[in-house]
Amino acid sequence: MDVLRGRIISYVFRNNDNGYVIARIEDESQEKQTIVGYLPTLNTSVFYDFFGEWIEHQKFGRQFKVESFKSIDIEDREGLITYLSSEFFTGVGPKTAEKIVDTLGMDAIEKIKKDKNILKEIGFNALKIERFYYELLANEKSETILVALYGYGIIGKTAMKILNKYSLRTLEQLEKDPYQLIQDIEGIGFLRADEIARKIGIDKHDIRRIKAAILYAMYNLAFQNGHLYLTKDQLVKYTFQVLEDEFDIDDAMNTLILEKRIIVEEERLYLPLAYDSEVEVAVNINRIRDTKRKLVDKDQVETLIFMIELQKNMTYTDMQKQAIIESLSNKFSIITGGPGTGKTTIIDGILDIYKNIYNLNKSDANIYEKIALMAPTGRAAKRMKELLDMEAQTIHRHLGYGYDGVFAYDQYHQLPHDLIIIDEASMIDIFLARRLFEAIKSDAQVIIVGDVDQLPSVGPGQVLSDLIQSNTIHTTRLNEIHRQAKDSQIVSLAASVNQQDVQHYDLRSENDVYMYRAEADEISNIIIRQIEGALKEGYDLIEDIQVLIPQYKGTVGIDNMNTILQDKFNQNKMKQMTYGSKVFYEGDKVIQLQNDPLRMIMNGDIGYISRIGIDQNGKEFMVVTFDDNEVLFEKSDLENLSLAYAMSVHKSQGSEYKIVILPLVRAYMHMLKKELLYTAITRAKKYLIILGDIKLLSYAANHLSDLRQTTLRLRLQTEDIEESRSVDTFYDEVSPYDF
Repeated sequence: MDVLRGRIISYVFRNNDNGYVIARIEDESQEKQTIVGYLPTLNTSVFYDFFGEWIEHQKFGRQFKVESFKSIDIEDREGLITYLSSEFFTGVGPKTAEKIVDTLGMDAIEKIKKDKNILKEIGFNALKIERFYYELLANEKSETILVALYGYGIIGKTAMKILNKYSLRTLEQLEKDPYQLIQDIEGIGFLRADEIARKIGIDKHDIRRIKAAILYAMYNLAFQNGHLYLTKDQLVKYTFQVLEDEFDIDDAMNTLILEKRIIVEEERLYLPLAYDSEVEVAVNINRIRDTKRKLVDKDQVETLIFMIELQKNMTYTDMQKQAIIESLSNKFSIITGGPGTGKTTIIDGILDIYKNIYNLNKSDANIYEKIALMAPTGRAAKRMKELLDMEAQTIHRHLGYGYDGVFAYDQYHQLPHDLIIIDEASMIDIFLARRLFEAIKSDAQVIIVGDVDQLPSVGPGQVLSDLIQSNTIHTTRLNEIHRQAKDSQIVSLAASVNQQDVQHYDLRSENDVYMYRAEADEISNIIIRQIEGALKEGYDLIEDIQVLIPQYKGTVGIDNMNTILQDKFNQNKMKQMTYGSKVFYEGDKVIQLQNDPLRMIMNGDIGYISRIGIDQNGKEFMVVTFDDNEVLFEKSDLENLSLAYAMSVHKSQGSEYKIVILPLVRAYMHMLKKELLYTAITRAKKYLIILGDIKLLSYAANHLSDLRQTTLRLRLQTEDIEESRSVDTFYDEVSPYDF
């Protein structure tokens, strides 16, 4: 590790949220150098030893990447005066600082720390003494804390996160319970916290360690697999894996139960967030479903269906008519079906009839107070709007999700709409479902639409599936493929996959599905040729073409494929921005990875980089265009942005593309399941190109995703749902393993 000694002379850039800085320093030879890293605000009059490595930035040249630092004692009078008159001390200018040094000497700081009242000799009043003393200790302690964190192996961005979270209590918190970091600090898992605990001297049988391992095991095994609960055997087995040992954990488990950090119901173990969310979803769905409201007359609906058929010169099938009638005559209903089964036609008919009955017109100012169309993602909402010719928004937008993470609409302030239609419902996890259904008023009418055979939500739960399986919500299952879709090989292949009957599908058919057998090392070149051909035909790389890949790593992984496609199809390399290993250029296709209500962009939104530049303060920035929304990104914001030439199948849900390219290779054979393959196929509107090992089509179709462990179905079937369950019914001497 290299060492650079120097003094900060200016800050080029500082991110106050995470502490990332770019600064100019003057080294011992009075040469100017650039340092980068995660650092607190350092004293410009003090020399520091910076530990790290020299790097060569493509745009800004030679820089020193700092991993840790330590201060060098101030040894000269001018340096001490500069320090005392710096931004660290409120209301102390050069003259006052000079008076402190002249009066108290070069050891003024040590004298003040021993007796702060010595500052009365300088003319400080009581308030100014207290403020100066606090700022002196706080500044020194921040540096001391960071040095201590470096000693625990915590450096850079993570160290700054911890300091920002706990401030001057950081070391005290670590001594008290280093495992609290797992919950409080993003990026700290059990292994990192356990390493700190060992350095502090915490025994491997310490109850704090065992409790942390249990909760970590529960969170990872449950939420990462979509479960809402675990069995005792599952939790014990995985906890032992986390601990890398097997010993009695009963006391720790019982403590967590008594602390209500684990909820026990029969033989199921829940985290409180999962338990409460599932119960509240069931309670609120039952509330909406069971609240009486005057609904439309079925005979009137049948008459209006006939009128619409005449006006639009069309004919609904019997199943479509039944779906429209049942949806409008039930308080809470579900419509589910695959591609080509007419879901959009049915929703359009429902809206036409509803507007007719209640004398609503698209031009009416109050129509969107009566009707709400919503979907989980921005692209799904946009597609809903285009297909139905009515305003549609994301669920988050409808609920008034704010930059502070708070929803404007909830159980106390509910949505005003009388009719709510929710599309792409298979994407809704249990947490979003809780927020949504608690915010719907009791006398509202709710219609849920989705394809239950697609992948379940990224987050825990399988809400749409559980609602249907409960048999407590009126459900219309669409299984008839309509005439205009019957000629589509995309629809035919999707149906074959869903029925696990790919062996009878004609793989030689080249109507709108094309298949190319290829080895893994040939796939990137074939993808490039396919995209080049599509571009010549006038298709747009941003809007029309999407490569879908199941996993991120590997030769045919998302990360590598994005780099290859960026290099090939974006020749505009003049302006770039980097973030870690990420490199972005003007014109790149990108995807937002986290909800950002302040910028009005959501997880999964896709756009392109329309501009990269440097502002008047010398800070890099980029502008990303998401549909009609231009969003400014600074360097620190790029953590939640990624290239999107290739993306995961999960990220593509709710979207459709004219051309979908789907590589299948044995490297990610373990991820190929029926639901994933079906979801990928159904993203294609015009052409589907499958390449690689074509035999994997049949393999994926015959392997189902693991069942998710949920109890929403059971709760909906229970007439009296307990809104909260007391866990104090377990006596101290009873182990959770006794149930």
